Amino acid sequence: MAAESELISQYGYVAVLVGSMIEGDAIAMLGGIAARHGYLEFLATVLMAALGGMAADQLLYFLGRRYGEAILHRFRRHQAKIDRMRELVHRHASLWVIGVRFAYGFRIIGPLILGSSGIPPRRFVILNIIGGALWGTVMVTLGYCVGEFLHRFVAGHKSLELWLLIVAVWVISITLVVRRLLRPRP
Repeated sequence: MAAESELISQYGYVAVLVGSMIEGDAIAMLGGIAARHGYLEFLATVLMAALGGMAADQLLYFLGRRYGEAILHRFRRHQAKIDRMRELVHRHASLWVIGVRFAYGFRIIGPLILGSSGIPPRRFVILNIIGGALWGTVMVTLGYCVGEFLHRFVAGHKSLELWLLIVAVWVISITLVVRRLLRPRP
């Protein structure tokens, strides 16, 4: 256990930074769990998650600004959704830049659409910083709370493995139900 905790303490911040660029929510929440258990510092974990999220969105925004139409044209099946998001972006650009990280299914395509929608780079950068800071704080805090819940739930139970299995089955079941409910209907 000491070797694992040392690895988390040594490489955890880099993992949260890079993981937040690639996967986002899950990695930021895992960082929060690690912070709850003392392997990482909470504020540094929030900062790394926010920076990772901002960097990924910034890159995708500039890709969307330069190649957006060509990239988005490849998503023929989703053109109606893309057009709808563009319409919403033109009405509420600031809210979309800040909130795109929280919109299910728009983590990658959202910043591409924002980049192709004509939002000026300076405005995007400022709103991206605000949105990234908000997202990093929320996700790491959620992870911290999950870590606290698991600590309180599992502490004092002699059959730790059984409780962890129950929690894992519960989390997987909830995830499957949520995915099923959010799946587009034909």
